[in-house]
Amino acid sequence: MKKILMFLVAGTAITLSAQEGTAWVAGHLGQTLFESKTNLKDQMHYGLGAGHWYTDRWGLDLRALRSDLDLDQNPLKVGTGKETHLLASGLFNFRPGAENWYPYLAAGLGGTNVGSPYSGKSEGTTRLNYHGGLGIMGRPAENVLLDVSAKAVRVNLPTARTEYLATVGLGYTWGGIKKAAPAPAPAPEPPPAPAPEPKPEPKPEPVVAPPPPPPAPEPVVEVAKPVPPPAKIVLDEAVLHFANGKADLGPDATAAIQKVADGLKAYPGDYSLEVSGHTSSVGGKALNKALSKRRADAVAKVLVEAGIPAAKVSTVGAGSDKPLGDNATKEGQAKNRRVEIDVKVSDGKAEVRKTETDIVGATLPAPSPHKPLKKKAGK
Repeated sequence: MKKILMFLVAGTAITLSAQEGTAWVAGHLGQTLFESKTNLKDQMHYGLGAGHWYTDRWGLDLRALRSDLDLDQNPLKVGTGKETHLLASGLFNFRPGAENWYPYLAAGLGGTNVGSPYSGKSEGTTRLNYHGGLGIMGRPAENVLLDVSAKAVRVNLPTARTEYLATVGLGYTWGGIKKAAPAPAPAPEPPPAPAPEPKPEPKPEPVVAPPPPPPAPEPVVEVAKPVPPPAKIVLDEAVLHFANGKADLGPDATAAIQKVADGLKAYPGDYSLEVSGHTSSVGGKALNKALSKRRADAVAKVLVEAGIPAAKVSTVGAGSDKPLGDNATKEGQAKNRRVEIDVKVSDGKAEVRKTETDIVGATLPAPSPHKPLKKKAGK
């Protein structure tokens, strides 16, 4: 054990004498895994270490790790032996110049002192070992070293065996040279300015009396003109008429709907549309309600396709509840088969005018002498 301590002190002295790079001392704790053929139990190991990076790429690590030796099956309860690894490893840095964390490759030679697990003595055979592994080293804080490594150690005992060491080290680190940024090249000196040429002396000009100032103009009083009130925007509503029992739109009705949409798209204020469908009183009330709703939905679809937001359009099927004409006459019935587009605005900046299409089917054609006139279900 004294030899091991002397070797560690010598290794630390080597690192302390270095003028460049980073040096460290650390305590180590880990787990030793033995090959199954050795019949030895896996054990914890502990120890000390020191090291130094001589360049950004190459370094040296010295460690002494000690662990117990105990048989996997020990019915006689014989005392345990001891094993001490002394590992001298060359380090190869995979990330030269990294500031905090850098992985490395370790490989090297060392010596292993083994005591017999049967006698319980720590003094015993010392043999050469060779080892290799990987690790990662870094500085989680100023002057604090954290090292995690995994190594395989081959010991040339009378019966050679391989041990696997997983180790965590925590220690103190110092040194390291911070490369200063190159100084910027000095700016070139500007060329000397040419000497100014001598200017000829100006000749004195004759003194001339200034002319008298012109009389001040009389102030012009501007009369403010009255500002005319802003013109109101004219929006269109529409009353659309349908054929008997139909919800189809003719070309004149489609043009009237497009005119309503064009005016609303240019209107800057807030508005909403109520599209209400109506029928004559001929036919069942439920059928007329459904027919009036289909008429209102057909008009609303054209409005939305013309660019009016669907959220601003609502539809109502009123059926025959709100007649405009007398349902006792065919002219009144034709006038009642309609859809009304009502525009509702929230301010007084708009003026609404109503457009009405031609009445469809005001007079029914005479029935054919060969075919009887078919009766519609609803109007």
